[in-house]
Amino acid sequence: MTSAIETTDVAHTGAQPLVPDRRKSVQLVEFTAMQGVRYSVTLGYLKAAAIADPVLDAACDFRISVREQSGGEQATKELLDTWDEPFVVALTVFFWNRAQSLELARQVKERWPDCRVVVGGNDVSYQQEPLFAEAPWLDVLVHGEGELRFRDLLHAFLADGDLAAIPGISHWRDGAVVTNPDADRITDLDQVVSPILTPVYSDEEITGSSMIVYETNRGCPYGCAFCYWGGATNSKVRQFDLERIFAELDRLIRLMPMDATLFIADANFGILPRDRQIAEHIVELSRRYGKRLIVSTNWAKNGNERIVEIASMLHAADLTGAITLSAQSFDADVLKIANRANIRTDHYRRLLSRFRELDVPTYTDLIWGLPGETFDKYLNGIEEVLTAGGSPVIYPLLLLNNTEYSRDSFRDEHALRTRWMPADITNPELVADVVVEHGCMTADEWVRGMEFRVSMTLFQKILLRCALRVLHTTTGVRMVDLCRQLWSFLLDDCADPFMRAVARDVSAVYRDPSSLDIAMLKTVMGNRAIVPEEVHYQALLCRAVRTGRATADLLDAAVDHLCTWLAGTGFEVDRVLVDGALTLDIAATTILRASLHGELSETDFAVPRRGWDLLVASGDVPSSLDTGNQGSIVRGTVWAPPRWIHFPISVYALSIWHGTGRPLYDLLFALPDELPAVA
Repeated sequence: MTSAIETTDVAHTGAQPLVPDRRKSVQLVEFTAMQGVRYSVTLGYLKAAAIADPVLDAACDFRISVREQSGGEQATKELLDTWDEPFVVALTVFFWNRAQSLELARQVKERWPDCRVVVGGNDVSYQQEPLFAEAPWLDVLVHGEGELRFRDLLHAFLADGDLAAIPGISHWRDGAVVTNPDADRITDLDQVVSPILTPVYSDEEITGSSMIVYETNRGCPYGCAFCYWGGATNSKVRQFDLERIFAELDRLIRLMPMDATLFIADANFGILPRDRQIAEHIVELSRRYGKRLIVSTNWAKNGNERIVEIASMLHAADLTGAITLSAQSFDADVLKIANRANIRTDHYRRLLSRFRELDVPTYTDLIWGLPGETFDKYLNGIEEVLTAGGSPVIYPLLLLNNTEYSRDSFRDEHALRTRWMPADITNPELVADVVVEHGCMTADEWVRGMEFRVSMTLFQKILLRCALRVLHTTTGVRMVDLCRQLWSFLLDDCADPFMRAVARDVSAVYRDPSSLDIAMLKTVMGNRAIVPEEVHYQALLCRAVRTGRATADLLDAAVDHLCTWLAGTGFEVDRVLVDGALTLDIAATTILRASLHGELSETDFAVPRRGWDLLVASGDVPSSLDTGNQGSIVRGTVWAPPRWIHFPISVYALSIWHGTGRPLYDLLFALPDELPAVA
């Protein structure tokens, strides 16, 4: 029961069931790691398929429960206490909610032994042997797409019929697990009933959800070895009817709350010519209903001109953040092992240049831990992104079920070693099988690569972006090497004991996840609401920008550390140019303090013209500011737009991590002879 669900017509099992006098309770459950999400496209499809069947609609009462994982055991108990002897409980299972979902299933069986428990999802599909061994209390596993499989199951349950005629499922029979023949993949998505154009979700439920996951097509033509989406299915792209899409989007955008996220869950949005029409319709509807939304998606891997057009259109309408340029690695041998054809490096640089011309932010996905990738290759790939002006977003490699990487033969060939641990080390709910060692990467190198993510994001994306660009350009020293030196500075030479403690906790927890000192991190963060993602990085950033004086002292010391190291290796540093760039870096933190303390302030900067031109050319400073009418020093003032007073620091910090937030682009600038329009 995933969001990609097959619906082929199959014969129901046996006689038509009698409609009972009282409708039977069918509970559909999804645990989500996202805050404020009340809408599940997967469960919506299941309910829509069921209530479209008159017999099932009359016989059963379908209830959807989308619960945040953070509630833990108490939330599970409260959910169970609201149910009155359910007839069927169905759960959609992903790697992040597997443990909680299976524990709920166990407690359901403990309370109501006659209740049928059905699970599906791409973490458990085609995993019948390990799944039923782990959770023998389950009744049925649905493989792959499942709307009509679930419909057929309900008919069988109502009639107490045989499950043998239902394709695409595994189930218990006579004390053994039996797997029926596979179900055919759907070719006509008109057979899939819309959960938006049918009475599945009320207006209030859509309005109350911070995110809506939405599909315009299904399938992925690529066969990446690390990905379930294409690697395991290798399916053609199948399209929902365009008129249906337009009608669904009309209802969704009319009802969605302001600043909610519309996540288009296609594998490759922009791969089809009609995707431009869909984007145009989203822009038109947002204007019609006066909605400011965040449109997010998985952009097409081929990075074509259509993506540039669609992304610039959405960005111009203030409807999207950063655009993904999916790379994963820049090493040809690594990509060959991954069965992945990548964007050519020259084309990648051209795309970055085009997006920069249109003032559209981008980020580049990279994966650390891919088989065949050494630590040096990993740094080379990051350097490619940074020197091209991109924003690397680095993820650890997770070993997902049903992918080529997860096969025993592949694991043996590449000497993969994994650890069952949080994929995000500061969010214990997101546990996964993380690759921590392979034939080309030692466990210690993996830790160093994970540490590097924090240093690179903290310094290159925010605190020293301009100074690092000047140092790199004037000395030729790689930015990745500068960022590595800054991590040494944080660990050993930083004067702030809290920042040293946080940096050392990063090093410790990737070796031993149980050593995480979350209390210390929350102490550094203070009483602010924290989004539970990359909290080490958030804590370091909050500590670094807490006051203007603290920021200046920290960054001055960090630059001194770099200049001393460079001088010791024979490089001559133009300190006047670097210090000028540093005034821009310090000014950029104004927006973070506004978010941190809820008050506006302004900061001056003064950059030598040569440094300013360099930063504009590299995209670190908006080209719109390059008036060209100043002398040898470019001076100005920056301040945060007033809305940042009310914007949580945790959310903005993570937007920078993911490439959407760009402090020097998000600030208001006033150059000489301009009148700042301060509210």
